[in-house]
Amino acid sequence: MNKMDFKMPLGAVIHLLAVIWISVEPRYEGLFVWMLPFLALNLVGMLLVMLDKTKLGAILFIIGCVPFVPVGVIGILGAKKSLQGLSEPAPTNA
Repeated sequence: MNKMDFKMPLGAVIHLLAVIWISVEPRYEGLFVWMLPFLALNLVGMLLVMLDKTKLGAILFIIGCVPFVPVGVIGILGAKKSLQGLSEPAPTNA
């Protein structure tokens, strides 16, 4: 199983709290409906990273973070760290 950076779940929790906060504000009702699919992308992206589909999961997670900027930068950094783990060669026992 692929190791996920702690910033991805932290970012998703912050996004969830933002969506919950927006949902209780009647004047932001339209914004809540617009942000919910991006939260779903965060959750699907994290699930894919956990299932060793790191590249697709990290890309979906980054897309899900876009409307949450500046707070979304936390999640974006975590997803980028997961992508960097793909490009590094695995250590070998020589």
